[in-house]
Amino acid sequence: MRNFATLMALAAISFQGLAQKEVVSAYNANKEGDYATAASYIEQAIENPKANVKNKTWRYRGEIYLNISKDSTLFAAFPDALNIAKDSYMKAKELDTKGSYAQECQIGLGQVQMAASNAGITQYNSGDFGRAGGFFDLSAEIASAFEATDTMALYNSALCYEKAGNVELAVARYQACADIQYQVPNVFLFISNLYRNSSQEDLALQTLADARKAYPREQSLIIEELNIYLTNEEFDKAKENLALAAEQDPTNEILWFSLGSVLDNLGNASEAIDAYLRALEVKADYFDANYNLGALYFNQAVQGINEANDMWKPRMTKTESDTQKKMEDDAKALFATAKPYLEAAHVVDPDDLETMRSLRDVYARTGDDDKLLDMSAKLKALGQ
Repeated sequence: MRNFATLMALAAISFQGLAQKEVVSAYNANKEGDYATAASYIEQAIENPKANVKNKTWRYRGEIYLNISKDSTLFAAFPDALNIAKDSYMKAKELDTKGSYAQECQIGLGQVQMAASNAGITQYNSGDFGRAGGFFDLSAEIASAFEATDTMALYNSALCYEKAGNVELAVARYQACADIQYQVPNVFLFISNLYRNSSQEDLALQTLADARKAYPREQSLIIEELNIYLTNEEFDKAKENLALAAEQDPTNEILWFSLGSVLDNLGNASEAIDAYLRALEVKADYFDANYNLGALYFNQAVQGINEANDMWKPRMTKTESDTQKKMEDDAKALFATAKPYLEAAHVVDPDDLETMRSLRDVYARTGDDDKLLDMSAKLKALGQ
């Protein structure tokens, strides 16, 4: 019995010595820069129940795979090196119940996080967007383990997955950005576009509806929702949606402007004018409302001139001549009506070329020669 006990003790010592030898061999190979050999030794140690319960074994493993990630050739052969390094340092941290090596583990994880971020950038630049997203995910995961948030990593991973065509992961990462109020409300637009491009318009509209509850005055969300309805030629639906929203929030000039745009597209000029005017009652220097209202009157004036010209014929009766004259006068009056709104838009954005061109034509029609010369000179200076 004593001999059996002695043999068992010797076997245990031998087994423990073998485990220690594998760890030491991994350490030495790593120190010499032979990382592939170090990885082979450390994986043998990880399979050894005597070694894989030691904090040291996992710390060495983390360092070895971190070093592998820094060598481009080896990294290609060990594509999961950074994930293995992260898992190893986390396991070492778990086994270090006394916190004796807490700083070493934290430093190691910090280096893995930085390496993952750099790897993400490298893969992004090479066009491997899916792999780039995975590296940015790893960076965000490590930050989260320390109760921190790597906002750039989250955002970058979303962008990468979007470019990779992975709608599910891209939406999830953009939503994670929204949850921490990063890049809002733009991320809701990105999510909506992802859904639209993957033929999931119901989800796109639901995303915008939910986002507008949090950002009721955000024009980009309203316009995006409007664009979906207009693309689908659901003008009446767009009108109902915006009319209800405007009545619920009558001091929201963006809603009134958007309603005016829909009515304009429906060809309902009278109601469109009323909606634009409601927007201007709230915000008199609202560029879009001033420009659209001025453009609406301008287009009506041009249409009136064209209709008057179409009436012309070599011999006209007095009644026909009078009717044509009235149409021309009415059109000229519409040009005059358009003028103050276009001028107000020009004050807000003096570099907008469409506004300047429209004003030049209005001044020509209304006999404002000095303003015509001035606006023509400005456009000429811009090469227009």
